[in-house]
Parts: sequence; C-alpha cells; structure tokens
Amino acid sequence: MHLAPIRINGQQVAPRSVLSAAGVTPYRLRNAVASGRWQEPLPGVFVSHSGPLTRQERWHSALYFAGSGASLSHRSALLAWGARVEELTHRRRAAGVLGDYEPPEEGGLVEVTVPQGHHLRSRGFVVVHQSRRPVADGFAVGPLPVCPPARAAVDVAITARRQRDVDHVVADVLQRDLCTVTDLEMEAALLGRRLTSWLRLAIGDARRGMRSVGEADLRRAVLLAKVPEPEWGAAIDTPTGTYFVDAYWRRAKVAAEADGAMFHLSANDWSSDVGRQNAIQGVGVRLFRFPVRRLRAHPLACGLELLPLVA
Repeated sequence: MHLAPIRINGQQVAPRSVLSAAGVTPYRLRNAVASGRWQEPLPGVFVSHSGPLTRQERWHSALYFAGSGASLSHRSALLAWGARVEELTHRRRAAGVLGDYEPPEEGGLVEVTVPQGHHLRSRGFVVVHQSRRPVADGFAVGPLPVCPPARAAVDVAITARRQRDVDHVVADVLQRDLCTVTDLEMEAALLGRRLTSWLRLAIGDARRGMRSVGEADLRRAVLLAKVPEPEWGAAIDTPTGTYFVDAYWRRAKVAAEADGAMFHLSANDWSSDVGRQNAIQGVGVRLFRFPVRRLRAHPLACGLELLPLVA
C-alpha cells in the first residue's frame, strides 16, 4: 500500500518517532523512500513528497534532526525573524562546528544551536552549533523555536569576515525593530573574549544613534580627519516639515549624509529627495552628500572636506 503525503504541524515533515506513533511501520517507510515517493533528507527525518524541500521544510527537518532543546540560530534565525540576510551557501568552517555538511541544490545551509554536551555532528544541510547558555529562552516564530534576534545578530557578527557585514547585521535588526541597542549590548557582554572589535564598534555606533552602514562609514571618515563629533541622526526643522540627516554640526549649520546607490530611486523618490534637500538648504544649512563607495575608498578626503567648515 502506498503512503500518501501527510502533514504534521502543517508540514509534510516528520521524525521517525512521530510516524511510528501514527502507525507507519518501518517496512512501509523503507518502501516509500526506496520508491522515491518519500525522502529522508536527514537521518530519522522523513518528508512525504519527492523533489526539493521548501525553506520551511528544511527548517523543520533540521530541528527534528537536532532534537529536543535545539533552536534555529545565526542566519537561519535572522531569516525567520524577517531580517535581510542570506543563508550560508558554502562550506565555511566555524570554531567548534564538527561534522560534514553541504548546502542542497535548492537552498542554503540551516544553522541550529543545541545545548552544550549534545554530541551531535553537522550533517547534510544542517550546521550544528553548541552553546552552554539556554538556546531559545522561549522565543519562537510560529511553531519553530528560534534564537532571539539580538543573540542571532551577535552570533552572525562574530563569525563575519568583513567589517561592513557586521555593520549591516547590527543596523538591520535595529531598523526593523527586532531588538534594541540594549539587547545587543547585553548579548555582547556575554561573549567575553569572543567579542570582536568590529562588533564593539558597530554597537557603539548604534548607541550614538546611527542606524545604517552608510552612517558608520561616514563616522569613520569624520574620525580619521579629526573632525569634531556632530549630532548623529539629527532633526532639522524647515517650513515644509522636519527632516533627519546623518550628521549635523548645528552651530556651523553644516550637515552631511552617506548616500547609497541613488540610481535605484524612482522618479517619485528622486523628486521627494530633491524637495527634502532644497528645504534643508532653504533654512541656511549646507548639506554635503557622500556616496558610500567614496566614503569607503577615500574616507580621509571626505572628512577633510568637512573639517574647515566645522572646526
């Protein structure tokens, strides 16, 4: 007799123990997998259809494989919370991660964290991290246990290979109101010696009011040129409304902003942007705009353009 697709918690994914309790015998399971109607993407975890797994099915499969006490973590957790981040798509080694893993053709790796002492090795598309601290602390997205956003962001940041990636993940969770600066500071304090200088700088920038990678690049240019510290994320009142700028030297009436890829703006966005700039300049504020690429390539030159005006 053929096994029909089943749904456990709304998913066509189930561990062997659940299927056995539902009356599915080992013989029927073997036949379903051998015939290709079902699949066993991870040891002891079955999916009641053939073909690629969806991201949700990969998440459920990974958690069933990891067992009790496991949670989605790192990039997988941030994705579950709605952050803008990409799954791991290559076999990068991290300290303390054992086993053999490789992303499937239809998606990336799934990262989970289990309590320290669970002697579970990474397998298939699952990267297993271990932690001495409670993993999820009651946090969940739907039925999935998920590490809290601040912890996931900090975990990703300390494994990043570029400073801008650290700035991005910190800025993104704050912009999306997934956590607060205090939450990040508390998680960073628990890292001890694993706290990196990049993460310390990114959280410090966030505490000063910076909420984007571009603002962090602008601050580095300011510090490099020894420009006096401005107000970050400052408000400027105009007859047409209040506008916020990245940096503002109020006494000198000079403002500066880090601009991303402006060519992506629509016609309406461009018109609104010009109106905003005109309103700011209309109250006597000199507004300097620096492309992010230039801030990264020539930070000292950018800072020196501001220095004589605000020193």
